[in-house]
Amino acid sequence: MNGDRLTRLMGDVDDRFVEESMVVEVKKRKRWRWMGGLIAAAAVTLFAVTWDGFKELIPLSDSSSNMSVAYIDEADIDVGISSANLVEMSEDELFTKWDPVVVRGVVKQIDHIELDFNGQEEYQSIVTIGVTDVYRGVIEPGSDIQVLTVAGAGSEVLQSDASVVSELRIGMEGIFMPRRHDASLVWSQNGASLHLIDVSDYGFPDGERYMFLETDKGLVFSRDAYPSLRDAETLDDVEAFMMDRFR
Repeated sequence: MNGDRLTRLMGDVDDRFVEESMVVEVKKRKRWRWMGGLIAAAAVTLFAVTWDGFKELIPLSDSSSNMSVAYIDEADIDVGISSANLVEMSEDELFTKWDPVVVRGVVKQIDHIELDFNGQEEYQSIVTIGVTDVYRGVIEPGSDIQVLTVAGAGSEVLQSDASVVSELRIGMEGIFMPRRHDASLVWSQNGASLHLIDVSDYGFPDGERYMFLETDKGLVFSRDAYPSLRDAETLDDVEAFMMDRFR
C-alpha cells in the first residue's frame, strides 16, 4: 500500500476510533516497559547470585593434574596464620642455589590466585615487573616478567616469610631476584600436582630475601640475609653492589 492511499484511508476513519487505538497502544507500551524492567531486575539478581562463584581459570598443561588455578580478589585470600621457617642460607647461597636472575624494574601489576589441589586450597600472588636493567640473566630490558610469590603480595599478611613482599605496591621500583621456572619445578599436594611453569615463567623462592624495594619508608629488604648490604640506604647502593658482583 503506497503512502497516498494510506493517507486517504486514514482520513475516512472516525476520530473516536483513532483516539481509542492510541490509548490501547499506550497501555501496551506501558505493559512491555513494566515486563522489561522485571526481566532486567531478575537478570541482575541472578548475576549477583552467580558472580561470587565465577572465577577466571588459568589454563594448565596436561603435565599438571587433579587441580585448577584461578584468579581471585585480594579479599578472597585466606592464608590464616603461618609460622613458616626460612631455610638458612648464606649470602653466597642466595645468589647460587637457585641461580636467580637479577633485574631492576617497576611493579606494574599484582594478581592473586587460588590453587585448588584436588579440593585443598592454597593461595599465591603473581607480580608483573617491567624490567629496566638486567645485572644477571637473559632478559630484555623493556620486557615484562611475571613472578609467582607467596600469598598477599602488596597487602598485610600473617606470614613470617612475606614481610618484604607485603610492602610491594604497583608503581614501586625495586631490584628483584626471581628464579626461572622449568619442567623440574613441581608442587605436589593432596594427590594433585602443578608444574609451576604453567602459572608463570619466574618465581621468588620466598617472600623475604629475593627483593630490594624502594618504599616511602626507605629501602626495604632482608638486611640480615645480606651482610654486604647491611648499610645500604638506597636502591642505587644495591645496584652498585650487583653490578660489581656480576660484571
